[in-house]
Amino acid sequence: MPAPTRPPRPFGLTLALALLAACTAAALSARPAAAGSYVATLCSAINPSAGNASWEPTSLHYEKRSRCGSGEGVQVFHDAESTDLDRYGAWVWRAPAGTVLTSIQANASLANQAGHHGELWASYASGGGAVQWGSEHTGFRIRSIGGEFSQFSVMLRCAAPGADGRCGRAGDDAAHAYLKGIFARVEDRSAPSLAIGGGSLLGDPVVRGRGTLAFHATDAGAGVRAISILANGAELGYDTRNCALAQGFATALSPCPASTSELAGVDTASPAFTLGPDNVVRACVEDLALDGTPNRACEERRVWVDNACPASSASADQLTAAFAGAQVHVANAEGTRARTRSDRSAGITGRLTAAGSPVAGATVCALTRVRLAGEPVTLAATGRTDAAGGYAIELPAGASREVFVHQAWGDQVVARHGLELASEARPTLEILPRRTVRNRDRLRFTGVLPGPVCAERVVEVQARVGKRRWQVFRTARADGACRFSARYRLRATHRRTVYRFRAHVPDQRGYPYLPGDSDVEPKRVKPDRGR
Repeated sequence: MPAPTRPPRPFGLTLALALLAACTAAALSARPAAAGSYVATLCSAINPSAGNASWEPTSLHYEKRSRCGSGEGVQVFHDAESTDLDRYGAWVWRAPAGTVLTSIQANASLANQAGHHGELWASYASGGGAVQWGSEHTGFRIRSIGGEFSQFSVMLRCAAPGADGRCGRAGDDAAHAYLKGIFARVEDRSAPSLAIGGGSLLGDPVVRGRGTLAFHATDAGAGVRAISILANGAELGYDTRNCALAQGFATALSPCPASTSELAGVDTASPAFTLGPDNVVRACVEDLALDGTPNRACEERRVWVDNACPASSASADQLTAAFAGAQVHVANAEGTRARTRSDRSAGITGRLTAAGSPVAGATVCALTRVRLAGEPVTLAATGRTDAAGGYAIELPAGASREVFVHQAWGDQVVARHGLELASEARPTLEILPRRTVRNRDRLRFTGVLPGPVCAERVVEVQARVGKRRWQVFRTARADGACRFSARYRLRATHRRTVYRFRAHVPDQRGYPYLPGDSDVEPKRVKPDRGR
C-alpha cells in the first residue's frame, strides 16, 4: 500500500461514513447481481486467524501484535521517541486477483495520542486513491464501508506532528489501532480456467468400458470450488474441493485451492453415452459463490464409444477392411468406397493381426450409420476370423452408410474407419390391373420406396420412348409408409402394343440414396373394341 499523504477531508465525509455504517448489514447480506460472492470473516469468533494480512510499516517505530485468538485483534502501537510526518505501521488485507471487496465491516478501536492517529483505510479498485472509513473512537466500535475496493488496512500514522514536524512518544498503547471481527464481502468477477487432455478417454481413437480424463483447473480469485464432468449433457460426477469455510462464511479472502489436477475415471457404459462418435464429454470448473452464481469455465471433447461389439478373448493391434463381392462396385483402389443397390447386401473382408501374426477366432464387428443428420450408429453385422486372421462380413441391404469396423478386447478397441457405402434407391413398381388392358382403360401405378425418411419423396413414373429414352408422364409423392400411387388413362393406343414402364427416384436433398430405378415392368395394351 502506498504511503498516504495527509488526506483531504471532503465536506460531508463524516455524514457519509455514518450512512455507510447504517447500510452495512444490508450490504453484507445482499445477493450480488453480476457475479458470485462470499463473505470472508477474519480475526473473529468464527475464525481466529488474521488470514492473509501483511504487516507493512514505513517506520520501525511502529510495532505490531496479532492477538486474534484471544479476541484482542490485530494491533498497531507506537513506543519510540519520535516519528516523522506520515510515517505509519499498518496491517493490510488485499482482495485476491480478479475480485473486489464490495463491503467491509469490522470492530475497531482507534486511539490518537502525541500526533499519532489510529485510522482505517480502503483503496478503490479503480485505482482512484483511497478513502478513510474510520478514525479515533475510545473502545471498540463497529465500522462499515461499501463500494468497490482492492484492499483495506488498519494503521497508526503520524498525522498531527508538533512544531518540530514529528510525532512524539505514545507509550503504553496510548495511541493505537486495533481491529477484529472483520466481515468482508468478496465479489469474484473473473472466471476460472480449465484445460482437459490426456487419459485414455481422449488418448484412444475408440473407447469402451471405463476410461480416464485428465484435467487441470486454476482460479486466481476465490480458488477452485468444484469440478463436474458431463456426458451428452448428463452429469457423471461433481466433486467439491476442500475450501476454508465455517458457518456459512469463508475463513480466508481466497478460501479455495488456487489450482487442482486430477485423473478422473469415466465409465462409458453409463446410459449417458451412446454408440458412435458423437459423444460430447464436457468438464467444468467453478469458483466459490456462497451468494449468487459462481463463475464457470468449461471445455468439451468428442469421444467415439463402442460398448456394443462383443469382446474377443484375444488382443490385436491391426485391422484391415475393404468392400468386396459381386454385389458391390468398388470405387477406389483401397476398397474404402463402394456402390450398391438398396435391395442388395454388401460384403466386407479383411484381416486381424497382432504384431504381424494372425489372430484366429476373434469377433469382428461392422457398425453403420445412415448418411443422414441425427441418425444413430448401430451394430449391423459380425464375422469371425479364420486361422489366417481373415474374416468376411455381409452388411444387410439399406441406405447409403458410413461403415466402422471394430474388434474389441477388454476395454481396448482396434478400429478401421473411413469406409463409405453409397446406395442407389431401388423402388418397387406394380401396374394395376394385372391383366391385359385396352385403350381408354385407366392404369394405376403403385410401389414402395426404400426408407428411412421416405415421406414426401418424389417418384417419377416413366415410359420408354424408342429404345433408350425415358419420358416422365406422372409424378407422385410417397406417404409416411413409403408408398406411392399414380393414375393414367390410355388414350392413343390403336394397335396391340407392349409398353414398358419404370419408377425413377431422382436425387433429393436429405434422402440417403443415390438416384435409382425400379425394375422395368411391361404392360400389354389392346386397341378399343371393334378396331
